[in-house]
Amino acid sequence: MKLALDVDSVLADVMVIWNIIYNKEYNKKLKKEDINAWDFWKKLNLSRKEFNDIFTKTWNQWDTIPSTEENLGSKVKELSNLGIVDIVTGRSKETVPQVKEWLKKENIVYNKFIRVSSNALKGNLPYDVFIDDSPYNIIDAAKRNKFSLIYDQPWNQGININQNIFRVNDITEAIQIIKDLKKNSVIKL
Repeated sequence: MKLALDVDSVLADVMVIWNIIYNKEYNKKLKKEDINAWDFWKKLNLSRKEFNDIFTKTWNQWDTIPSTEENLGSKVKELSNLGIVDIVTGRSKETVPQVKEWLKKENIVYNKFIRVSSNALKGNLPYDVFIDDSPYNIIDAAKRNKFSLIYDQPWNQGININQNIFRVNDITEAIQIIKDLKKNSVIKL
């Protein structure tokens, strides 16, 4: 079984640093909890370039980005006992070295690092299970009859759970769902 594991807001809690940078540059007081839509940057009247520039600045401070949960390295290692785990991210080319350094710092092991365009959907990639925070990626994968585990974030609350979409609060829950799917012979591991 092949698993696609996203980085931003699944492993790395990037919005904590993104918000600090945004608030400082635009004299605002945005909090992560205030972000209730995937394309929230449009409501902030930011261009896509401005939005992405803040992400680049965020990843330039990679050593300050917290993980989304404690003991993440050991949890991802346990996930890799269930199948081949690839990091599949929409990070820009210029931030890839920083992302890899962050993964190394957090002791996150993976098979391959796959970078896709930031606006590309991932569902057509050859994975059986997707763990992502993007509602668009989750819905796309689920429509292709792939198991989609949406990592709970304020901006993905509108996703309806179904036989292919599961909501998870952490990687431990993702591991348990994958084990349950295996136990019920829904997926082969």
